[in-house]
Amino acid sequence: MNVARALAAVVPAVLVFATPAAAVPLQQPGGAAIPSQLGCAGGQPTGLAAELACECATAGPCNIGPACPSPGPCVVPQGSCETTLYHQVNDNTCIPSVLAGLDPWQDGALTPETFTPTCPLTFELVSRGTARFRNIFGWYNVTGQRPTTAELVPMIACDASAGTEIILDVRNDARWSGGEIGFFLATPEQHGSSGQCAGGDCCAAVDRLATAGHVFYSQRDLNPDAVGAQSIIHLIVYDSAITARKFYFAWEDTLGAANNDFTDLVTSVSGVECAGGGTACDTGAPGMCRYGVTQCQGAAIECVGVFGATGESCDGADNDCDGMTDEGLGCENLVGECATVTCPAGLICKMGQCLDPCVNIQCSPGLTCLSGACVPGCNQCNGAVCGTDRTCDLDTGDCRGDPGSDADAGAGGDGGNGGDGGGPGAGCCSGSRAAAGNGLAVLLVALGLLLRRRAPARAR
Repeated sequence: MNVARALAAVVPAVLVFATPAAAVPLQQPGGAAIPSQLGCAGGQPTGLAAELACECATAGPCNIGPACPSPGPCVVPQGSCETTLYHQVNDNTCIPSVLAGLDPWQDGALTPETFTPTCPLTFELVSRGTARFRNIFGWYNVTGQRPTTAELVPMIACDASAGTEIILDVRNDARWSGGEIGFFLATPEQHGSSGQCAGGDCCAAVDRLATAGHVFYSQRDLNPDAVGAQSIIHLIVYDSAITARKFYFAWEDTLGAANNDFTDLVTSVSGVECAGGGTACDTGAPGMCRYGVTQCQGAAIECVGVFGATGESCDGADNDCDGMTDEGLGCENLVGECATVTCPAGLICKMGQCLDPCVNIQCSPGLTCLSGACVPGCNQCNGAVCGTDRTCDLDTGDCRGDPGSDADAGAGGDGGNGGDGGGPGAGCCSGSRAAAGNGLAVLLVALGLLLRRRAPARAR
C-alpha cells in the first residue's frame, strides 16, 4: 500500500505494550489501606470518593444519591462525573454503600511519576479537604535530581479556592527545558514541629521554603522523608475516567506522617500524557487503522488509533481497514494503472502518476493534511507525530525538516502548500489550510473535540 510508504517517516515500528496488571489497593508501609474510607459531615459523605463524585463533565450537582429508606427505589445519579455514589435500601443514611466509575481504592497508583505536556495545561484545585495547611501546587522540569527552589513553578497559590483553574502552555514557556515534567506540593510546616504552621502562618510559598515548609514530589524518591521502599506515600495518582489526558493528584502533606485520607490537597492537570505517551505507534490493525498515538490508560501505555474505518476512496489507501486497497466499485482503473508503479516515500499513485496526496486537500483550521487525510496538527492534542529528523513547528502545526536546519520537509519544501513532493517524508505533515474538508476531516474534528474536552469547574 503506497500510503504506508508515505507515513513511514511518521509512524515507527509496532510498539508492544505490557498488559496492565489487575488493580491492587495501595497500602502505606505499615499496612494501612489507602485512601481511608468515606466519613460523614453535615449529613454528607466526606473523603476522596466524594470529592471525585463532584468532578463532572457538565455543570450540575455532584453524583451522590440521597438516602434510600425501604422500600425504595433508590436514586442513582445520572451525571457524567468521575465517580458515582448512591445508597441501597436501609444502608447508612449518610455514607453510600455503592460506588461506580473512578474507584479511589482500586484505581489509584503511584505512577506515572513524570509526564509529557501535549496541550496547554489546565491546573485545577479540586479540594483542600479539612487540611490545616494551605499548600501550593505546581510543576518542575525532570532532571534526575531534586529541583532547587528556584526551579519550582507554582501554579495553585495558597489562597486559591476549590474550582480555581489556571492555564499554562508549558511547551511555549521559557522555563520548560523541553523534556518531561513532574508535579509538586509545598507546605508551610514548621521545621521540627510536625503538623504545625511555621510562625502561625499556614499559607505556603516557595520563598518561605528556606526556613519553613517541605516539598513533596510526584517522583517519590525525591521526597524529604524518602527511605526507599518503606517511604511514606504522600501522593496517589488517578487517570481520569471521563477526560483524556487528565490526571488527579491526591496528597498527604505532613512530613514523616499521614492520616491517609489523601484530601489534604486534591488537584488535577489536563493536557498531559504520562512519560512515553503522545508518540506515534502501530495499533496492529490493517490499513489506515494501524496508525495511532500512544496514550496513558491508568498507569499503562496503550496505542490508540487516529483513524477509523471509512468507505474506500480510490486514493491508494486501505480506508476500510480490511487489508485490501481500493477494492471498491469504481477503483478498477486506479488499481490497474498503479499495479506496477512504485512511488517515492510521501507520494501515492493515482491513475499511474505519483502525486503528493495532500495537493488540493483543504483542511479546517487546527488540522493538517497527512497522506491525504485531515488530522490534528502536530502541535495539537492527539495530533500527528513528526518522524525521525523532523520537528514540530508549534506555531503552524507543520512538521519541519532536519533539526538545526531551515529546510522544510513538507511537500515540495514550501510549508506543505503543494509542490512536487520531493524528498523523504514529503506530504506526511503538510501545513494547515483554511476552511472546508473532506468527510474524514469532519470525523477527526469530532474525535479531537471529544478527546480534548475539559470538565468545567464543578457545581457545589
